[in-house]
Amino acid sequence: MKYLFYKLQIFAWIIYLSTVSLAAQERIEEYFPQLSKILLDLAGNSPLLLKNNQLVEEQLGNQLVADSAQGLKLSVNIAAQSMHEDRPDQSFYHRYRTYGSIYARKPLYHWGALQAESEIAYQRTEIAKLNYQQSMADLSNQVRYSYLDLLVLQKKKQAKQESLVIHRESLNRQIKQNKLGISSNLDVSESNASFLENKILLADLNQSLHNSINQFKTITGWRGNLSLKDQNESFQNFISLKKFKNDLPTIVAGLSSQTMDRLEKEIEIEKHKIKIAESQLKPKLNLVGGFYQDQVALANSDASLLRNNVVVGIEANWAIWDSSKSKGLKSAALAKKRRLEYALDRELKDFRINVENLRQNLYSLANRIEMSTKLLNVAKSRFKTSKIEFDAKRISANRYLESKIALDNARINQLDSVCQYLKTHDLYLNVIRKNP
Repeated sequence: MKYLFYKLQIFAWIIYLSTVSLAAQERIEEYFPQLSKILLDLAGNSPLLLKNNQLVEEQLGNQLVADSAQGLKLSVNIAAQSMHEDRPDQSFYHRYRTYGSIYARKPLYHWGALQAESEIAYQRTEIAKLNYQQSMADLSNQVRYSYLDLLVLQKKKQAKQESLVIHRESLNRQIKQNKLGISSNLDVSESNASFLENKILLADLNQSLHNSINQFKTITGWRGNLSLKDQNESFQNFISLKKFKNDLPTIVAGLSSQTMDRLEKEIEIEKHKIKIAESQLKPKLNLVGGFYQDQVALANSDASLLRNNVVVGIEANWAIWDSSKSKGLKSAALAKKRRLEYALDRELKDFRINVENLRQNLYSLANRIEMSTKLLNVAKSRFKTSKIEFDAKRISANRYLESKIALDNARINQLDSVCQYLKTHDLYLNVIRKNP
C-alpha cells in the first residue's frame, strides 16, 4: 500500500505540472548542426557507450537463463560398450552392445518461484537499459557543455587576436613617434611589453583550445574537424534573435526521474525475492519422463535380453529444514524493500525541489543575459566613440585599448551567460523527461 501511495503521489504531481510549451523544450543541438550530428553518432562512436551496451547484452543473456528454468529440458544419451563376461560354470563370453536413452523434465508447480526468477532477470535487464540511457544522457550533457565551452574558448581566442592587432598597431605607432621625438623609449618599452604579454596569453588560449578539442574528440569518438568559427557566428545570430524570458518554462512535462524508475524496478525485484524465499520450504512438483534401453543377462544362457523402457511420472521435492536460510533471505528482502521505498519517497521530494531550483536559476540567468546584453551595447558604443577619438588623436592608445578590452570582456560575459542558461535549461529538460 505504501508503494502504491508513492505512485499516486507522482501521478498527482504530473497532473498538477501539466505540459511545457514546445519553445521551452528546445535542446542545445538544435542551434548547432554539427553538434547535432556528433550527438546522433555518439552511441556508435563513444567507447564508454559501446562498453555499457554490452552490460545490457549481458543481462539479456541472464534473462534467457532464468526463463529456461521453467521450460522443458531434454537429454539424449547413447553408449556403446564392449562386454566381457565370465559367468560361473559357463564359458567366457564377449559381445558388443549399444544403449540409448531420452529423458525429459518439466517443472509443474514451484509456488511462483521460477516465474519470480524470470521477473527478477527481466527487471535487472530493464535496470541495465536505464543505466545505459542514463550513461547516454550524462555523456550527451557532457558533450553539449564541452561544445559550449569550446565556443567560449574560440570566442576568447578571436577577441585576443583582435586585441593583439591593436597592440601591434599601437607598438608601431609608438616606435614611429619615438623616432620623431614625440614619445619616449619608456613608452615604446611599455607598449612592447603589453604586446608580448598578450601574445603569450594568445598562445596559452591556443594550447587550451587544442587540448579541449582533443578531449572532446576522445569522449565522443568524433574523427572530423570542428568548425567552431562557423558555429560561433550562428551562435551570435541566435543570441540576437532569441527572447530568453519569453521561452522560460513555467510548468513541467515529465513523468519521473531515471532514479525513481530504477528504484521502482529494484522494489519489484525485492518483492519477487520474498516470493522465492517463501517457496524454499514448500513441496515442488516436476513432470518427468523418459525412454531408455538396457540388457538383462540370462542366468542359463549366453544370450541377453534387450529391454525398451518408457517412464512417465511426477517428481516431488520437499526441503523440510534449511537452518533458517529461507527466513533470513525473506527478512533481508523485506528490509531492502522498505529501504528502497524510503529512498523513493526522498527522491520524489528531491525531484520537486530540483525542478523548482532549476526554474529559479533559469529566471536569474535570463536576467543576467538581459543585463549583459545591455552592457555589451554600451561597450560597443564606447569602443566606436573611442576609435573615432583615437583616429583624431584626441585620446591615448591606452584608453583606446581599454575600450577594446572592455568590449571583448562584455562579449565574453554575454556569451558565457547564454552558455550557462543553455546548460541549466538542458539540465531542466533532463529532469522532466524520462528519456533525455
